Amino acid sequence: MYWMGLIMQADIVFKEALHLSPVDRVRLMDLLLGSFNAPHSAEHDQAWANHAEQICDEIDAGAKLYSLESVLGELNR
Repeated sequence: MYWMGLIMQADIVFKEALHLSPVDRVRLMDLLLGSFNAPHSAEHDQAWANHAEQICDEIDAGAKLYSLESVLGELNR
């Protein structure tokens, strides 16, 4: 019965989370995923470094950039 109570609590939290703005749902998701505290491997770190380099190259090539305010405004519409 203890597990059934936890499942019911999780359902309540999930239903409440659906009422959050998209930005707040992403923040919540990030917090939940971060709660697992998985150690980062060298492969993981290298993948992020490669991604960051790719983004920098795209910016140098003239990729259109948007302000944080405009992105958040679009997400919260």
